[in-house]
Amino acid sequence: MKLLPLPGRGLRLLLDHDEAAMLDQLVAQLIQLLQSHSSTALDPDPLFASLEVGGSDETPDDPALARLFPDAYAEDAQSGEFRSVTEQGLLNRKLQDAMDVTAALGLGGGAPADGTLVEVDISQSTLPAWVRTVTALRLAIAARIGLDGSEDRQRLLDDAETRGTVLVFDWLAAILESVLAIVESGEADDEPDDDAARGSEAGSRDD
Repeated sequence: MKLLPLPGRGLRLLLDHDEAAMLDQLVAQLIQLLQSHSSTALDPDPLFASLEVGGSDETPDDPALARLFPDAYAEDAQSGEFRSVTEQGLLNRKLQDAMDVTAALGLGGGAPADGTLVEVDISQSTLPAWVRTVTALRLAIAARIGLDGSEDRQRLLDDAETRGTVLVFDWLAAILESVLAIVESGEADDEPDDDAARGSEAGSRDD
Protein backbone atom coordinates (compact mmCIF):
# COMPACT_ATOMS: atom_id res chain seq x y z
CA MET A 1 0.00 0.00 0.00
CA LYS A 2 1.24 3.46 -0.92
CA LEU A 3 -0.24 6.93 -0.56
CA LEU A 4 1.07 9.59 -2.91
CA PRO A 5 0.19 13.31 -2.69
CA LEU A 6 -1.41 14.72 -5.85
CA PRO A 7 -1.60 18.28 -7.16
CA GLY A 8 -4.72 20.05 -6.00
CA ARG A 9 -4.43 18.75 -2.45
CA GLY A 10 -5.52 15.21 -3.16
CA LEU A 11 -3.82 11.86 -2.88
CA ARG A 12 -3.50 8.58 -4.77
CA LEU A 13 -4.01 5.27 -3.00
CA LEU A 14 -2.10 2.36 -4.56
CA LEU A 15 -3.18 -1.13 -3.53
CA ASP A 16 -1.99 -4.49 -4.76
CA HIS A 17 -4.35 -7.36 -5.66
CA ASP A 18 -4.78 -8.77 -2.15
CA GLU A 19 -5.00 -5.40 -0.43
CA ALA A 20 -7.70 -4.05 -2.75
CA ALA A 21 -9.78 -7.22 -2.46
CA MET A 22 -9.49 -7.23 1.34
CA LEU A 23 -10.41 -3.57 1.72
CA ASP A 24 -13.39 -3.97 -0.59
CA GLN A 25 -14.58 -7.01 1.38
CA LEU A 26 -14.21 -5.19 4.70
CA VAL A 27 -16.19 -2.19 3.46
CA ALA A 28 -18.88 -4.51 2.07
CA GLN A 29 -19.17 -6.16 5.49
CA LEU A 30 -19.45 -2.73 7.12
CA ILE A 31 -22.26 -1.81 4.71
CA GLN A 32 -24.10 -5.02 5.59
CA LEU A 33 -23.69 -4.31 9.31
CA LEU A 34 -25.04 -0.78 8.97
CA GLN A 35 -27.93 -1.86 6.77
CA SER A 36 -28.91 -4.51 9.33
CA HIS A 37 -29.33 -1.74 11.92
CA SER A 38 -31.05 0.79 9.68
CA SER A 39 -34.75 1.45 10.15
CA THR A 40 -35.26 3.12 6.78
CA ALA A 41 -34.03 3.02 3.19
CA LEU A 42 -31.08 5.26 2.43
CA ASP A 43 -32.16 8.47 0.69
CA PRO A 44 -30.43 8.67 -2.73
CA ASP A 45 -29.50 12.27 -1.95
CA PRO A 46 -26.51 12.14 0.47
CA LEU A 47 -27.47 15.49 2.04
CA PHE A 48 -30.99 14.39 2.92
CA ALA A 49 -29.70 11.00 4.01
CA SER A 50 -27.34 12.59 6.52
CA LEU A 51 -30.06 14.91 7.86
CA GLU A 52 -32.65 12.19 8.42
CA VAL A 53 -33.59 11.87 12.08
CA GLY A 54 -34.82 8.90 14.03
CA GLY A 55 -33.50 5.66 15.43
CA SER A 56 -33.74 3.34 18.39
CA ASP A 57 -33.51 4.74 21.90
CA GLU A 58 -31.50 1.73 23.10
CA THR A 59 -27.79 0.95 22.81
CA PRO A 60 -27.27 -1.74 20.13
CA ASP A 61 -26.66 -5.27 21.43
CA ASP A 62 -24.04 -5.89 18.76
CA PRO A 63 -20.67 -4.75 20.21
CA ALA A 64 -19.51 -3.38 16.84
CA LEU A 65 -22.64 -1.26 16.44
CA ALA A 66 -22.39 -0.16 20.06
CA ARG A 67 -18.84 1.06 19.37
CA LEU A 68 -19.92 2.84 16.19
CA PHE A 69 -22.90 4.47 17.91
CA PRO A 70 -21.86 4.99 21.53
CA ASP A 71 -24.07 6.54 24.20
CA ALA A 72 -23.79 10.32 24.20
CA TYR A 73 -24.59 10.71 27.90
CA ALA A 74 -23.93 8.78 31.08
CA GLU A 75 -27.60 8.84 32.02
CA ASP A 76 -29.66 6.21 30.17
CA ALA A 77 -32.70 8.46 29.76
CA GLN A 78 -30.72 11.35 28.26
CA SER A 79 -28.69 9.05 26.05
CA GLY A 80 -31.78 7.23 24.78
CA GLU A 81 -33.59 10.47 23.97
CA PHE A 82 -30.59 11.82 22.07
CA ARG A 83 -30.06 8.53 20.23
CA SER A 84 -33.71 8.35 19.13
CA VAL A 85 -33.44 11.59 17.16
CA THR A 86 -29.86 11.35 15.85
CA GLU A 87 -28.89 7.72 15.31
CA GLN A 88 -30.50 7.19 11.90
CA GLY A 89 -28.89 10.30 10.44
CA LEU A 90 -25.47 9.24 11.73
CA LEU A 91 -26.02 5.73 10.40
CA ASN A 92 -27.00 7.07 6.99
CA ARG A 93 -23.86 9.18 6.78
CA LYS A 94 -21.64 6.23 7.67
CA LEU A 95 -23.47 4.10 5.13
CA GLN A 96 -23.12 6.72 2.40
CA ASP A 97 -19.41 7.10 3.20
CA ALA A 98 -18.84 3.34 2.94
CA MET A 99 -20.75 3.12 -0.33
CA ASP A 100 -18.67 5.96 -1.75
CA VAL A 101 -15.46 4.17 -0.78
CA THR A 102 -16.43 0.83 -2.33
CA ALA A 103 -17.60 2.63 -5.47
CA ALA A 104 -14.22 4.38 -5.71
CA LEU A 105 -12.42 1.05 -5.42
CA GLY A 106 -14.43 -0.03 -8.45
CA LEU A 107 -14.31 -3.77 -7.85
CA GLY A 108 -18.06 -4.32 -7.74
CA GLY A 109 -17.70 -6.92 -5.01
CA GLY A 110 -15.22 -8.97 -7.06
CA ALA A 111 -11.47 -9.34 -6.72
CA PRO A 112 -9.11 -7.58 -9.15
CA ALA A 113 -7.08 -9.67 -11.54
CA ASP A 114 -4.04 -11.21 -9.90
CA GLY A 115 -1.08 -8.86 -10.22
CA THR A 116 -3.27 -5.85 -10.99
CA LEU A 117 -2.45 -2.65 -9.13
CA VAL A 118 -5.56 -0.76 -8.06
CA GLU A 119 -5.16 3.02 -8.14
CA VAL A 120 -7.72 5.28 -6.46
CA ASP A 121 -7.48 9.06 -6.61
CA ILE A 122 -8.92 10.70 -3.51
CA SER A 123 -9.78 14.37 -3.71
CA GLN A 124 -10.06 16.79 -0.81
CA SER A 125 -13.85 16.50 -1.05
CA THR A 126 -13.92 12.68 -0.86
CA LEU A 127 -11.08 12.29 1.64
CA PRO A 128 -13.26 12.78 4.78
CA ALA A 129 -15.46 9.83 3.72
CA TRP A 130 -12.37 7.63 3.47
CA VAL A 131 -11.14 8.74 6.89
CA ARG A 132 -14.53 8.10 8.49
CA THR A 133 -14.93 4.70 6.80
CA VAL A 134 -11.48 3.39 7.74
CA THR A 135 -12.08 4.68 11.28
CA ALA A 136 -15.43 2.86 11.40
CA LEU A 137 -13.78 -0.37 10.23
CA ARG A 138 -11.15 -0.16 12.96
CA LEU A 139 -13.73 0.56 15.65
CA ALA A 140 -15.91 -2.35 14.52
CA ILE A 141 -12.96 -4.77 14.35
CA ALA A 142 -11.70 -3.72 17.79
CA ALA A 143 -15.14 -4.29 19.27
CA ARG A 144 -15.48 -7.70 17.62
CA ILE A 145 -12.25 -9.09 19.07
CA GLY A 146 -12.21 -7.21 22.38
CA LEU A 147 -9.32 -4.91 21.53
CA ASP A 148 -10.07 -2.23 24.11
CA GLY A 149 -6.55 -1.12 25.03
CA SER A 150 -2.85 -1.66 24.43
CA GLU A 151 -2.79 -4.41 27.05
CA ASP A 152 -5.10 -6.52 24.87
CA ARG A 153 -2.97 -6.43 21.74
CA GLN A 154 -0.29 -8.96 22.61
CA ARG A 155 -2.83 -11.40 24.00
CA LEU A 156 -4.81 -11.22 20.77
CA LEU A 157 -1.66 -11.56 18.66
CA ASP A 158 -0.71 -14.71 20.56
CA ASP A 159 -4.11 -16.25 19.85
CA ALA A 160 -4.15 -17.97 16.45
CA GLU A 161 -7.86 -17.18 16.02
CA THR A 162 -7.43 -13.41 16.39
CA ARG A 163 -3.86 -12.78 15.18
CA GLY A 164 -4.87 -12.23 11.55
CA THR A 165 -7.60 -9.81 12.56
CA VAL A 166 -5.15 -7.77 14.64
CA LEU A 167 -2.81 -7.55 11.65
CA VAL A 168 -5.70 -6.28 9.50
CA PHE A 169 -6.51 -3.76 12.23
CA ASP A 170 -2.87 -2.58 12.14
CA TRP A 171 -2.94 -2.34 8.34
CA LEU A 172 -6.01 -0.13 8.49
CA ALA A 173 -4.22 1.96 11.11
CA ALA A 174 -1.34 2.49 8.67
CA ILE A 175 -3.78 3.74 6.01
CA LEU A 176 -5.56 6.01 8.48
CA GLU A 177 -2.38 7.47 9.93
CA SER A 178 -1.00 8.20 6.45
CA VAL A 179 -4.21 9.92 5.39
CA LEU A 180 -4.40 11.94 8.61
CA ALA A 181 -0.76 12.96 8.21
CA ILE A 182 -1.61 14.44 4.80
CA VAL A 183 -4.68 16.19 6.24
CA GLU A 184 -2.83 17.59 9.23
CA SER A 185 0.10 18.75 7.12
CA GLY A 186 -2.24 20.92 5.04
CA GLU A 187 -2.33 18.70 1.95
CA ALA A 188 -6.14 18.72 2.20
CA ASP A 189 -8.40 21.52 3.37
CA ASP A 190 -11.01 19.31 5.03
CA GLU A 191 -10.26 18.67 8.66
CA PRO A 192 -11.23 15.21 9.98
CA ASP A 193 -14.57 15.28 11.75
CA ASP A 194 -15.39 14.09 15.27
CA ASP A 195 -15.75 10.47 14.14
CA ALA A 196 -12.25 10.49 12.65
CA ALA A 197 -10.77 12.23 15.67
CA ARG A 198 -12.31 9.67 18.02
CA GLY A 199 -11.07 6.84 15.80
CA SER A 200 -7.56 8.26 15.73
CA GLU A 201 -7.55 8.52 19.53
CA ALA A 202 -8.87 4.96 19.82
CA GLY A 203 -6.18 3.76 17.41
CA SER A 204 -3.42 5.37 19.46
CA ARG A 205 -4.74 3.64 22.57
CA ASP A 206 -5.22 0.29 20.86
CA ASP A 207 -1.90 0.14 19.01
